[in-house]
Amino acid sequence: MSQRIPERTRDVGEPLRESRRDFLKTGLAFAGSLVLPLAFSEQVSAAEDGTRFREINDWVRVDPDGQTIIGLSQAEVGQGVYTGLPQVLADEMDADWRRVSVQFVTGRDAYRIAAANEHPQQFVGASMSVTMFTQRLRVAGAQAREVFLAAGARRLGVRPTQCATKTGRVIHLQTGRSVGYGELLADAAKLPLNPQPRLKAESARTLIGQPLHKLDAPAKVNGSAVFGIDVQVPGMLVGAVKMAPTLNGKPRAVRNRDMVRALAGVVEVVQAKDAVIVVADTYWQAKKACDALDVQWEDGGPPADSATILAERQAALMSEQAVVATRIGDASARFNAARNEHSALGALGKPAAGRLIEADYHTPYIVHATMEPVNATVHVREHDIEVWGPIQGQDKVRWTLSAIFKVPSEKVIVNTTFLGGSFGRKYVPDFVIHAAVASKAVGRPVKVIRSREDDVRHGFYRPGVSARMRAVLGPDGYPGAMHLRVVGQSLYWSIKRDYFEKAGGWDETMLDGLYDLGYSVPDLLVDSVSVDQHIPVSFMRSVGSTSSVFFLESFINELAHAARIDPLDYRRTLLRDDPLALRVLDRTAARANWKRRPAAGVYRGLAYCLYTGRGGAFTTYVAIIVELRMVEGHAKLERVVCGIDCGQAINPMLIREMVEGGIGFALTNTFKSEITFKDGAVVQENFADYPLLYLSQMPKIEIEIVESDRAPQGCGEVALPPVAPAVAAALFEATGTRLRTMPLEQALA
Repeated sequence: MSQRIPERTRDVGEPLRESRRDFLKTGLAFAGSLVLPLAFSEQVSAAEDGTRFREINDWVRVDPDGQTIIGLSQAEVGQGVYTGLPQVLADEMDADWRRVSVQFVTGRDAYRIAAANEHPQQFVGASMSVTMFTQRLRVAGAQAREVFLAAGARRLGVRPTQCATKTGRVIHLQTGRSVGYGELLADAAKLPLNPQPRLKAESARTLIGQPLHKLDAPAKVNGSAVFGIDVQVPGMLVGAVKMAPTLNGKPRAVRNRDMVRALAGVVEVVQAKDAVIVVADTYWQAKKACDALDVQWEDGGPPADSATILAERQAALMSEQAVVATRIGDASARFNAARNEHSALGALGKPAAGRLIEADYHTPYIVHATMEPVNATVHVREHDIEVWGPIQGQDKVRWTLSAIFKVPSEKVIVNTTFLGGSFGRKYVPDFVIHAAVASKAVGRPVKVIRSREDDVRHGFYRPGVSARMRAVLGPDGYPGAMHLRVVGQSLYWSIKRDYFEKAGGWDETMLDGLYDLGYSVPDLLVDSVSVDQHIPVSFMRSVGSTSSVFFLESFINELAHAARIDPLDYRRTLLRDDPLALRVLDRTAARANWKRRPAAGVYRGLAYCLYTGRGGAFTTYVAIIVELRMVEGHAKLERVVCGIDCGQAINPMLIREMVEGGIGFALTNTFKSEITFKDGAVVQENFADYPLLYLSQMPKIEIEIVESDRAPQGCGEVALPPVAPAVAAALFEATGTRLRTMPLEQALA
């Protein structure tokens, strides 16, 4: 564990401290509302009413009445970490779960991870939270348990080996005498921490594995939870943003600056590098003034156009300049032999040795479109900077503002609120920069809120890509050779050039599940072509897998159909050497009664995904079976069965919620999500033309959590990739038409 770090003295004008009584009475500990980082001078902090709190380690704070406050370093984006991670620590600590509250924490090495090909930092992404923090939190909980056990045994006048801990108390086993953690606080806080405490046996766990309800749910239901847009800071102004009509445009001049500055409530008009910000007393005043701005813009790059983008990708499918990511055997020789034998592609449906099957697939650019548009509150002071907001990457914010304003990164204080959705968007700190630039200009804290229209038209997009999938079938109908090519704008070329070049010019996010293909194919060639586009891109939930798995699994379904083999049996043969994959497939098929003929008018589709966490951090197995009907030419989604092996289940309820939400998110992408470009600008603006799945269109979802003795694996993104190919397979069964482009050209009932 890292050393305890003393907190700095906070300046006048910062958020007011709550007394302990008011803090607990208003529910802020449970809501996570603007709480201060969990860091205390000399492990002790005095509240206004004189009550003393003591810190046990980087993660645990206990007060004298036994209330346990557990630090949460990970942003709560709806993925359940506000409950799941404290659940791990509280179990090891033997804390009383009824008296546990949670506080967002930041700024220490204990909260940083080196994962997902990122430098060590505090951030949330790539479904890493449970995987990366379970062991740390178990150690922290065990450390706390040990010091309370030692202090309790001393207080009771017995040996520690004669005692046990349970629900926040130390109990003498022979007599039943006990003492609470709160009573032992002063003594326990003075004891040294064991860097390698003994962890509880699995049989002794009381909280891990239990479907505990979310600690943050009450606050989010009753409205007391504070999201970034709710932040209030003394002396705060509010800013609205006007961005260029084109993707990469920049402001050259504001023609009517003086007129806008004279409007009611307006304090300043600030010109940033990529936007103009109007700062006013209220958001409505700032927004109306923003709409009145007359800005001279200059274009920042070649104009993007959807037709041109697609044409360039289609040309790349034929390129001789592809970069090879994986080569096993000699796929090229197999394909040459197949061409020589067949002068043209045979029709699908008749299996034949040496038969060549080929199909092209396409996915569009899409945007995060979070419910809460990006926003941040920043106060740039003389010697430090303070940030409040929905921050997914705390250290990213520190580094960025440190570089811009020339202050040490440790002088950038980040206060994390709840995030009203992110899906990766709120890791990029462009919105924080806008608030900081505005604050610097007016010398006061400024909350800047971006309109949804600008959030959609000036987001950071998941790249649209295309693929050509080719296979030569052997005598048994299974692929003897496969050539898998993906082309399009490379995410890593755009934002992580070092990893792109280190790999030799190919992007692992473009080839998720392909370059490390889990299916057994004797001869395999996987390559890619990077097509340069001047479109801002970044990570989005499931990253490239939503495209690559759609390509692969749709193609596997086509091969199974060509070979006249059941899609489940086809996959079982190709995955025969992976028992975990087979177990997930079998459990999913059993739950869905796959081997039984479906009811009249019901059509089914199957897809599978082995989701490998970025940098090989984890492996999660997922299978999806979709059932639908056709109603007056529209698809009516009836049922989705999802089997998942994500290692040990910390909280089955959270897993179910993440899978359900992921399937809904994926269905929106499957049928509706598409960003298009014209004359260098994004066409879509809001949910009217970038719609979400309606509640009435959401199918019944059944989730089969496969028990596992593996360590907890990632879960937040893994259910998305196989949804679209399973839907496409079901639609083929219903209509006889192969849909190879997302969003699928099929109306939903």
